[in-house]
Amino acid sequence: MKLAEILLKMTFKTFLLFFLFCFLSLFSQLKKNSFDKELDKLNCKKINKVNLDDLATLYPFNSSSKIIFTSYKNHIPGILGEELTKLLDGLSNKKIDSTVLGNFKEFIILDNIQKFNLLDLIYNYGYNATPTILEGTKCYFPQNAILFVGSDEKLIGFVELCFGCSKFRTNNNKITLGEECSQKYNLMKQLFKDNGILYGTVENEL
Repeated sequence: MKLAEILLKMTFKTFLLFFLFCFLSLFSQLKKNSFDKELDKLNCKKINKVNLDDLATLYPFNSSSKIIFTSYKNHIPGILGEELTKLLDGLSNKKIDSTVLGNFKEFIILDNIQKFNLLDLIYNYGYNATPTILEGTKCYFPQNAILFVGSDEKLIGFVELCFGCSKFRTNNNKITLGEECSQKYNLMKQLFKDNGILYGTVENEL
């Protein structure tokens, strides 16, 4: 084989490899850009669907004489959050008095402005755009909860929260945290911190 032919073949192979490398790099970048756009859809944005007047119309706010932020610390060694889950499940339709609240490490009864801040976060923060992918959840070790208490002092429902795992549980499917955009749990955690609930948000934060 002549030297010219060998050089031609080598040049063709080099060009082919270069073309393949460029194609794969471009494909990878396009794929990354597409994935980044999908992730951006999950980000929170202010959507302003409700206002202060809606405290009187939206469940469970309209049925609650008290809304209480709480934190819970295990009293005996065990799985983190297991005691809280058992406690909350046992409170259904029971009076939430000082004895019950004594089980929690911290609690605060919200005033009307604090109630609206909670309502605002749940309903007025949603997805940046309609998502086509969902974020995966990790562990579930709840340390905080929101209690909704009726005029008869009995528990209407609760939201059990694991801020470190971005996950919640409720005993009532009418109770929701709204659209679970990416920053929703961090915003909720900050709301707890702003209202003096530090366990599960600062202390022993997951």
